Amino acid sequence: MDTTTLDTPVLTQDEKRLVRDITDSLKESTNPDAAHLDQAICESIARLSDLAKVMNAYPSLLESQSLGQQRRDAASLIEALSNATLFTVDMLLPMRAAVGQVYVMARLNLFRLLHQVVQEALGGRDEFTAVEDAIGARISQSIHNKVIESLLIAIVCDDSLGRAVRIKAATALTHLWEDRFSRRIEAFLPVLETTWEARRQTTVQLGTLMGVSEIFALMRAGGDIRFLDYFSRKTCPPEELQAFREFLFSVSTEELESLSDKLIEGQNRGTYPDVDTTLSLSPTYLYNHTATDFVTQLYLFFVKRHLEAHARRIRNLPGPKRTAEEYVMVYFLEQSCTMDGDRTAADRVASDPTGGRKDDTK
Repeated sequence: MDTTTLDTPVLTQDEKRLVRDITDSLKESTNPDAAHLDQAICESIARLSDLAKVMNAYPSLLESQSLGQQRRDAASLIEALSNATLFTVDMLLPMRAAVGQVYVMARLNLFRLLHQVVQEALGGRDEFTAVEDAIGARISQSIHNKVIESLLIAIVCDDSLGRAVRIKAATALTHLWEDRFSRRIEAFLPVLETTWEARRQTTVQLGTLMGVSEIFALMRAGGDIRFLDYFSRKTCPPEELQAFREFLFSVSTEELESLSDKLIEGQNRGTYPDVDTTLSLSPTYLYNHTATDFVTQLYLFFVKRHLEAHARRIRNLPGPKRTAEEYVMVYFLEQSCTMDGDRTAADRVASDPTGGRKDDTK
């Protein structure tokens, strides 16, 4: 590989080392396609870099632009987004955001390519599993970014939420679209990422369908305690608990109710229904299968629940109207709004200790 290929901002230093290790191993490989695989990696990185240049060539979302009498800035974008619906939001996307969505997919596909190269040319080596796990972590990260964006868009377009929360979500979206490289950390992002990763490593046990063993397994695997605490509070509404059970079992509320009925029947007969445990696999097992299977399973874990919840909300059907992740994200956004309100109130008191009250002692 030409060393200038890695002279790009689209890869972190760790990722550059990972790519270099793979291409160095290809040079030592006896695989007849090693040169072609090396070239494919170089071309994929070059295309990703070109796409990043196109994305950054579009105007910054944080700066003002004018065209004739029309003026746009971050505030006008946030205002437009906070009034959008799921059916109109695509028409409001700035080109920087639209190209950025393609960039996320291109980055995902780069690491899927690396996974295939490692499978074909480097399988059986001592470092094989470690390299696969490193690639798998980048694949997961790309999917997490895609899901976070989908969650924020869903919240922005949810007119059942308060305007302040929708504006907060629109603001987070604007920063996400502005800079796809920095992975600007919002308070909810590490909570969701660590919990998703823990859930991927959690084995589903049918049991009584209460989820007790799954919750303990989630904690052992490193699930964020704030995520679990949110659904363990005494005032947690039934719909949110249902969303949490869907997250634990990767099965819809409707399917869980059917399984519960079958379980009661099965207890009388001594038989038990099966539960889909496609995400209840160890990391190594997942990465040793095709990248397409792994990526699809990981992404569908969220998308299936998200679409089912949205359908319930549109048709006003019983069951959770949001995914567990969305409920948690809304909570963090609401907390952020509250803190902003507290800071604003503190600023007012600092500038006017009387709080605008007249002094009755005079």
